[in-house]
Amino acid sequence: MDTKKDPHDTLKQPDMAGKGIKHEAPKTGPGGPKMVPGGPRMGPAGPGMGMGPGGRGTGFRMAAFSSLKIRSFRWLWFGNFFAFNSMQMQMVARGWLVYTMTDSPLALGLVSAGFGLPMLMFSLFGGTVADRVRKRNLLLVTQSFMGVMSLIITLLIQTELIALWHLFMSSFFAGVIFSFMMPARQAFLVELVEEKDYLNAISLGSMAMNICRIGSPALAGVLLKIIGIPGVYWIVTISYVGVILTTTKIPPGEHIAAKADAPMMADILEGLRYVKGNRIIISLLVMSFVPILLAMPYQMLMPVFARTIFKAGETGLGILMSATGVGALIGSTITASLGDFQRKGILMLMTGAAFGFFLMPFALSGSLVPASIFLLAVGTSSSIFMSLNTSLLMSNTPVELIGRVMSIFMMTFGLMPLGTVPSGALAEIIGVPYTVAGGGAVLFLFIIVLIITQPIIRQLK
Repeated sequence: MDTKKDPHDTLKQPDMAGKGIKHEAPKTGPGGPKMVPGGPRMGPAGPGMGMGPGGRGTGFRMAAFSSLKIRSFRWLWFGNFFAFNSMQMQMVARGWLVYTMTDSPLALGLVSAGFGLPMLMFSLFGGTVADRVRKRNLLLVTQSFMGVMSLIITLLIQTELIALWHLFMSSFFAGVIFSFMMPARQAFLVELVEEKDYLNAISLGSMAMNICRIGSPALAGVLLKIIGIPGVYWIVTISYVGVILTTTKIPPGEHIAAKADAPMMADILEGLRYVKGNRIIISLLVMSFVPILLAMPYQMLMPVFARTIFKAGETGLGILMSATGVGALIGSTITASLGDFQRKGILMLMTGAAFGFFLMPFALSGSLVPASIFLLAVGTSSSIFMSLNTSLLMSNTPVELIGRVMSIFMMTFGLMPLGTVPSGALAEIIGVPYTVAGGGAVLFLFIIVLIITQPIIRQLK
């Protein structure tokens, strides 16, 4: 194997003969499979197995990190740590700030909903833009806007001029920015790794996120006592600088656009028609939407569990969120090590059911310790479920439509905070524990019905 080759120099291009798209990679086989940006893979064991010549060698550990041999993906992965650290610390600090200002679960939901609404409104445009432009440059622009906005909120908190409407508006503008940033980030991954490494690359991204979910919330909980909310927000702002610097290390690459001169609305409609006509894609998208609406609001209600249910304060909030992160790190490590295995559909369904099931005993736990244990299982199952769902979406979508399909998938990020509004309102009526447990029960039953009635999902490879 030629270890001197710099695999990031060559990026994948769609097979769009006759549509004015530049082809720089040779295609082989029927339909022109995607090129291999990192050169030939190690050993005869296939993708993700981490085996050396003759079937012996690096095993489990190397299999889990196989995509990191691609230089450009490494920089994207390192940037994930800064990005997810800023998100996790901001989630803790903002949630604590809102709840101490209002003592209202509904207020937590409303501020979160400010993020979700623009994600629903603009994600389709963001995905279309991602299919037309150099994704690295789009990431630089959007990440810079996030850093500037974080700085503004930090200064408002520092000067004690912050108000609830400031937090709502910053959440709204963050949703607008994410509508363009997240589809580009997902579609960019397709340019950096080959198709059989999608699951590994997605799982490594999830691993970075989950490492931050372990450390960042706990750190934020401690720092809230030491340096206060303004100090935590300064760290969030500095983290965005780290994201920008790592992104500059990735070459711009080529844009992937089937119809670069077509009206944007025509491209949006093309993506929607593709999704409408593809039963597998619709099924996978539904499976991504339902858990977000039913189960994920538990994350936004964590301050209520920590402060009101378990009487554990800021430190308890950090422990609860870190417990979820530990479980999710376990799940993403397992998924990254599986390689290109052939039972993705059934494993996705099983872990989705487990996600809903373990939410019930967590919500009904009477103290911090058992709740944290159940959150380990929640984090593990939800991480495996979401990684498999994302991988199957990407591997079943033509590369020239990745941005648009992933923009629909990214609308789940908009549904999650919107889902906290009815959850927050319901929590004020029947209580937070019963609200979260009920959502987990409905999700569990929904997945069981899919297992019984949808063989097309069970058979996905």
